[in-house]
Amino acid sequence: MSNEQPARRSSHIEMPVAYAAVGASKAPDLLRFPPEGTTPYEESLRLGSGQERYLLASSLLMTWGAQRGSGVAVADVVRGSGARYAGVSFDDGGQPQAAGEVEEQFGPDGEPYLVAGTTAVLHAPGQDPRSVLIVYTVDEERRSGFAWGTCDEAGAVGEQLFTIEHRDDDTVWAVARGFLAAPKSGLLGLKARADLRVAVEAVKAQLAALAPGAAPVADLAGPAAIAADPGTPADPAGEPEPDAEASDSAADATAAVDPEVADRDSADAGDDAEHSA
Repeated sequence: MSNEQPARRSSHIEMPVAYAAVGASKAPDLLRFPPEGTTPYEESLRLGSGQERYLLASSLLMTWGAQRGSGVAVADVVRGSGARYAGVSFDDGGQPQAAGEVEEQFGPDGEPYLVAGTTAVLHAPGQDPRSVLIVYTVDEERRSGFAWGTCDEAGAVGEQLFTIEHRDDDTVWAVARGFLAAPKSGLLGLKARADLRVAVEAVKAQLAALAPGAAPVADLAGPAAIAADPGTPADPAGEPEPDAEASDSAADATAAVDPEVADRDSADAGDDAEHSA
């Protein structure tokens, strides 16, 4: 019997990420059935309404605007091919479709849109730098975005999908969903769950940075906060001031986190109180 390793198909590509369930962030039932050992979450923030708002927010999102606007430095960007890590798409009948050519798109300042296969290092003040890989992008008529996966274990590990949605009622929403787990090399218990909470708070800040008139913050080490600057138009090209509906978008934020994790947190807190007594 031969001890040789079986030859891999020429299409096989190593995924330099620190988790196994690559692409699972797009699963419709992610919140109910996340990858084993992970905590799923979903956050959404209403940005306003209309096609113009959708296009502006999409352009900002696809050029690292959510991260930079929330105080996260984006460095060491290595652009991918756009097709190398593209996931399988399906038609209305559930049949897999061949991947088409990736159309190059650019933001208002000429920066190219994110494409699959791109890698970067994200550094929030007060936190360790994180290496991420764009595992796939979303380019639909009324929905745009990208998902990244973590390439290291310097904090919470997993996959996070960011999208801008132009819904049937003409409202525009920023949505983030994903699944996270404590790093295998890290400590379990309260420290691990604290890492997960920090990651979700960072997501909230990044969504808020996409809101009309949001002022960039310089530090993400403390509680996430984005201040709306009433004296600065949302669009330097001369877009009208956001209406009350858009200005109050933060009040429309919703979250969904695994209730079992919340129960474990409460139990741990109770144990700590007993020990203190």
